[in-house]
Amino acid sequence: TAVLDGMFDAMKKGNMDEMKNYITKTDVAMLEAAEKFMNSVDPEGMKKIKDRITDEIKARTKTVEYSLKNEKIDGDHATVEAEIVQHLPDSVGGEKKSTHTFELVKEDNTWKIALTKPGNEMFNSMKGNMGAEKGDLKEGIEKLQKMDPDSLKMIIRKGLQAMDSMDKKKNEP
Repeated sequence: TAVLDGMFDAMKKGNMDEMKNYITKTDVAMLEAAEKFMNSVDPEGMKKIKDRITDEIKARTKTVEYSLKNEKIDGDHATVEAEIVQHLPDSVGGEKKSTHTFELVKEDNTWKIALTKPGNEMFNSMKGNMGAEKGDLKEGIEKLQKMDPDSLKMIIRKGLQAMDSMDKKKNEP
């Protein structure tokens, strides 16, 4: 469970590099390959996206409490459930509760979160919110790499415009 504690702590700090310490080497390699590819297409857009993702992770985890339960170990594989309680802003009130199952893999004698395992719903934002029954991170990155760079750059820009628009609406009285 230390790996999940470390991941949540890194998320609360918005420290993307530290988060990589808690995921498998394969997942780190895939995320870095995607980032490198996106940087080659649109470095400015990629920086803005990365900054926004970091800010969003920090904001969402700022008011989160969690408890870990039902840890099941089977050799070099394990699952653990996290009961998540997110305290909503005063303007909304209340709290949002959910349960997420994480798949862990032992690498170099250390437990790591396996993002490419379909059960890790908590990290769907990193997988394009595709859900457990859909494609995984690896598939998504492969699709990105096959896209026409100009089309991808246009999608990045449109995505950033949409985020700007949502931010403006969020800040309107």
